[in-house]
Amino acid sequence: MQSGDARAVNLHEGDWQDETMNADAVFDIHPAILRFERTIRYLTDTEITGFFSEEGATILILHAVDTGSRYFSVIPKEMEERIRGSILTHNHPSGCSFTKRDLKEASFFSLKEIRVVGRTGLYSMMPGAGGWPVPQVIADCFSAIEKDPDFQAEIVCLCPRPERFTDAGGQGSCIERIRSDRLCERVAAALNLTYRRYIWKDANDSVLQA
Repeated sequence: MQSGDARAVNLHEGDWQDETMNADAVFDIHPAILRFERTIRYLTDTEITGFFSEEGATILILHAVDTGSRYFSVIPKEMEERIRGSILTHNHPSGCSFTKRDLKEASFFSLKEIRVVGRTGLYSMMPGAGGWPVPQVIADCFSAIEKDPDFQAEIVCLCPRPERFTDAGGQGSCIERIRSDRLCERVAAALNLTYRRYIWKDANDSVLQA
């Protein structure tokens, strides 16, 4: 979720289909949010962001466009106060976990929760007891972990072990998704945030075999 052009998206609640989920209904979230996530999780050429109240009411939906290097969307100025403290969920066509900008914006808008879905699973980040750190603290922590030799070594160790993956798109995409997941896991541990993941029961590719 980044600056750029936004377009309205015609997603109607009647089009959102229920599915069987567990993990306490994917972290005890309102069913309307789960249904929305089901409609966007398989998208491969666009990113859609939804802001919801804890009660499942839709606050704002944005449609980002692919510029060739990143997906861009913009939050209208007049909506900034309305989305504070809300639940943000969106899809990553890459299937990766949160970006640095995702987490900075979660902090900036004091979100109750930020979520991201892809074709293999869902990731969630929530503030800890002390709330979100300021955006710059999150950015600095994220960058420091990315550059940490121990973290880089951990990811390199995954590369020669293709038997751990099943992925129609190739081992490289698996590695990138797991790198993203491990990075967010470390950020959460360092900043006392709550990070969780859930693998879809019908996911048939890109799954890390434990």
